[in-house]
Amino acid sequence: MTEDVFNAIVQPESEEGRALFTYNGLCAAIIQYNGYHDEKFAAMGTEEQMRAELAAFLAHAASDTQTFSVTREQQHCVDPLTGPDGKIYCKPCREENYNKQTKTCSQPYTATDGTYKEYCDVTRQGDSGCNCPNVTEVDPSFLASTGANDTVGYVAASDMFIERGAIASQWNYDYLGGSLSLYGDKQLCDDPDQVATNPERAWGIGITHWMDHMQFGTTGSTAHQQIMKGNFGGTVEVLHGDLECPANEWGSLLHAERVKDRVAQICKTGSALGVYVEMNKCDIPTGCLSCDGISDIYDSCQQDGTCPACATWTDFVRSSAPTVVPLRVQPPSWEDWSNSNYNSRSGGDIIRISACLWSVAVVTAASFLIV
Repeated sequence: MTEDVFNAIVQPESEEGRALFTYNGLCAAIIQYNGYHDEKFAAMGTEEQMRAELAAFLAHAASDTQTFSVTREQQHCVDPLTGPDGKIYCKPCREENYNKQTKTCSQPYTATDGTYKEYCDVTRQGDSGCNCPNVTEVDPSFLASTGANDTVGYVAASDMFIERGAIASQWNYDYLGGSLSLYGDKQLCDDPDQVATNPERAWGIGITHWMDHMQFGTTGSTAHQQIMKGNFGGTVEVLHGDLECPANEWGSLLHAERVKDRVAQICKTGSALGVYVEMNKCDIPTGCLSCDGISDIYDSCQQDGTCPACATWTDFVRSSAPTVVPLRVQPPSWEDWSNSNYNSRSGGDIIRISACLWSVAVVTAASFLIV
């Protein structure tokens, strides 16, 4: 994936997004992760599989970050401010007080008791998750020098576990897992907001989620394993489970729209990288997952024009077919051998059958020599 191809895919609308989701940051994150893991990101299998993995990963990342324009979860970081100390401060908001259309908060999260308590599982600390700090509201007068009209309800972003990263991680155990996977230590626990300010960490924690997160705990499948099968629907199932699969408005109109966005994004990224992947492909039954309804969404959004890149996707696919297609002759099936009339055949019949099978074997062997 050249930088030109990357720039055709990653087109942030915000200055923060342009500074965070960079080509060099992605390359550095891939090198960092692959240097410590036997399972490699975008560096396993055929060239086609590598391009498919990059396309699927970037499609999910584009959807999770609103086309690479959002660097922190907007509900929990309303009107972020840069304090006099150079650090970022966020105004978190409870869902019932947050207006998604205007991205405003009618009452600060901290209005109840002056603290912020989201995304921290107190039962998973220490070796199983980052320790949960006591996140308290900063003194409004401290931020007054920023010139903001309202400085009530702000907390330090470096203390908050919220959604960040190319593929969003939010919980304290997500940050510990990502930190250990990338660096072998707990550095992201000390300052989780690095994921919103450092390009390598923003891409890196997304890669760890892609490579390490399993749908069924430690015995399940990863998004990486699913895309190695050429199965995009399986990646949706691993990353989002019941929230987005089955992908239909009868389950949740909001989540059905998110799946439609993921479909639109894979058409765009797949076109840019010249690779096609199936919505649900389970040719290999072992460990294969599917996202019910995603194929219908793919078909319908082409028809209604909401996924324009999907209609022309296959025009951009680079062929990886061999230049010579050998003749393939199927060997006799079990039914041929176990035919009920076999025992009643004459000796001549058996000789003719034997001669036929020998000729099949010769032609089959010859076809492999052609290859």
